[in-house]
Parts: sequence; C-alpha cells; structure tokens
Amino acid sequence: MRKFSVYLLVAFVTMMAMSLPLAAQNDVTITGTVNSPFIDSDDATVVNGSVVGNPEKKADTHRRRSLSSRGGTIVDTAARYLGTPYRWAGTTPSGFDCSGFVMTIFSMNGINIRRMADEQYYSGNKISREDLVAGDLVFFTTYGPGVTHVGIYVGNDQFIHSSSRRGVTYSSLNDPYYKARFIGGARYW
Repeated sequence: MRKFSVYLLVAFVTMMAMSLPLAAQNDVTITGTVNSPFIDSDDATVVNGSVVGNPEKKADTHRRRSLSSRGGTIVDTAARYLGTPYRWAGTTPSGFDCSGFVMTIFSMNGINIRRMADEQYYSGNKISREDLVAGDLVFFTTYGPGVTHVGIYVGNDQFIHSSSRRGVTYSSLNDPYYKARFIGGARYW
C-alpha cells in the first residue's frame, strides 16, 4: 500500500505541474551566452533557449542584420561546399581555388564578380574590419606582394575560404597567420 501511495502522489504532483498556466511557467528566465561562429556574443544572448539581441546594441544589430540577410544566404551557400578539395584555377564543386570559390558562390547568389582575388578586392566597395558583416569578402597577402587570397566573412571574426592545404574550410581572422596578412574587406551587395 505504501508503494501505491508514493506512485499516486508522484502522479498527482506531475499532473499538477503540467496544468500550471503557461504564464507561470514563463516566469523563469534562463540566460546564457551565445557560442557560434556566426553570431557575435556581444550582439546576442540566449534566453530560455532562444537567441535574442542585447537591448543596448539593438539599433546596431538591426542595421547589421538587414545588411547581412543577403550575406547570410551567401554564407549558407558557401557552407554547402565545406570539405571540397583545393584545385588551382578551380571554379567547380570538384575543386576550387580561393577566388574561384568566391566567384562561384557569388554567382550562385546572382552577383557577378571578377575572377582573380586582386581584381575582386579592387573592384569591391572597401569595408573596414570593424564593419564586416556576413557575406563580405576578406583579403590577404599570402604568397606574394599585394592581394593573393580571399575568403567570405561569416561573422564573429570567422571566414570560409578554399585553403590550399585544407580545401574549403573555416578560419579565424585572429589566427596569427591570417591576422598578420589581412589587407581589408570588400562588399558587393
């Protein structure tokens, strides 16, 4: 009989908890930080499992979000090719070089840009590192003087590019190699 009473009590408590009004359940707020290469943790936080903007940065976040909606589509397209091998002069999903990757991804999104990394840099609208949003291009000097490498900025100091060693991959602008070789950004949309 004692076991039955315990089970009955547990069933009753469970039933009562399920019947609480929804508003009462929402009185509890759980917050945390955002840990994503695509969302700047200064611009957003997690509340009850949803990513929300910080009120003090709402205006700037809204501006960036409107700028990056097309950029986000570009980044999503680029991410589909993660792991694609590097191929010198490559412009197809069987293999890309850095500028061929960028040109192909932008073309898939209805934006025609030049083929070579240096041409992409000089013909785009220049953007400072602080003003980069998803979909902007980032440029580096790697194997020679001037612009020799390009990638697509994804947010939170990360970019996607076709690396000669790893193929299409993510890298950080804060990586010492790329930080020392960063030239600037450009926007085409």
